[in-house]
Amino acid sequence: MLTPLSHLQKGQTAIIRRIEASDALVQLMEMGFLDGHTIMVDHIAPMGDPMAINVAGYVLSIRKAEAATIWVELVPSQEPV
Repeated sequence: MLTPLSHLQKGQTAIIRRIEASDALVQLMEMGFLDGHTIMVDHIAPMGDPMAINVAGYVLSIRKAEAATIWVELVPSQEPV
């Protein structure tokens, strides 16, 4: 099931499946938000905006409005048994 990146919580990992057309589309892709890439939510600001996302080995800060255009598939957590 796909969900917008803006709905993820700190520590959740996901795979990018689709990016909607927007004014920031090219900029997001240049920063490393590409279909099939694995990302992780590193931090969320106290008021919920912006979000710090670990992508392609570095951490980027994006606004929730931009994150809402990135659709992801959650990766199940792999907690030790």
